[in-house]
Amino acid sequence: MSSAHHPTTSLRSEEEAWSFLEWLLENPENSAQMEFDGWPIISMKIQGERYSATLPTGLMRQVSEIQGAVNRCYGRAAYQRDARSVKQSERDDIELVFEVSEGSTELRADATGLLDRLGDAMKKPSTANKAAITLVTLALIISGSVVLASLSDHRRAVEEKRLDILAKAIERAPDLKDATPEFQKVYRDIVASASDADQITVGTSSIPMTEIATIAGGQRVAGQRIDIAGLYKVDAVRRFSRHSLVDVILPSGEKIRAKIVFDRFPEADVSAVLMAVAKNTPIQLSLTAMKHKDGYSSARITDIGA
Repeated sequence: MSSAHHPTTSLRSEEEAWSFLEWLLENPENSAQMEFDGWPIISMKIQGERYSATLPTGLMRQVSEIQGAVNRCYGRAAYQRDARSVKQSERDDIELVFEVSEGSTELRADATGLLDRLGDAMKKPSTANKAAITLVTLALIISGSVVLASLSDHRRAVEEKRLDILAKAIERAPDLKDATPEFQKVYRDIVASASDADQITVGTSSIPMTEIATIAGGQRVAGQRIDIAGLYKVDAVRRFSRHSLVDVILPSGEKIRAKIVFDRFPEADVSAVLMAVAKNTPIQLSLTAMKHKDGYSSARITDIGA
């Protein structure tokens, strides 16, 4: 089906962007005036013990890599060169400013200025259609959802169709041929840096614990998430205002230093752990931790007692 006009000229969501991109590909001789209205937003929400209004430095470094990938893609799309070609006068406009939501590690950065600036900077594209394809495709890539598509069964058909649309778009906008693998690596490195998280949401893609572990393993991150349960002895209690640290002694003699967060357990459960330490008797515990070659990290107790 061909049409000279497309009803959507103001892109407010990922859904509208996919629809508009598909129309552009189906109508190569036509284009439409468009603007980005409150989208794309680069958004990530990381949920877990270490991620409550906090941003560990390893994760901070990986998030900052998004800006490097943006600069490189901008240089290629605007000037067919690398990030060094980006003018100083452009850098402020394409700089991402992340907001951190209070009470959680939820990051958001408005990328509409970046796309608007790129539209101005692109040097005489062969057609307005190609320019529009470039801008919308890059918007979808940098928002992250498409490069982290999990292809879970209930969304497989949708995601496969979108990946097919993306491939066709990049054929028409070859300056973006490196953008998908580049942003895929950046976002997967972010997930790997938060491999102890319970859930990570990037754009519209929600990644559960099991998939986080798979992605982290694929990025060759040293460390594997483990969940164990059993009767263990505990010692070396250090008490703080909101939590205690205890050493859980495994049957092998290894120790895991684990956190007990007070507001997650009844006072009687916390007291039971402290009593087990005092009496040197085992107690039933469940815990999760990151296992490394040289020990354990980010451990926390998730259940106390039978």
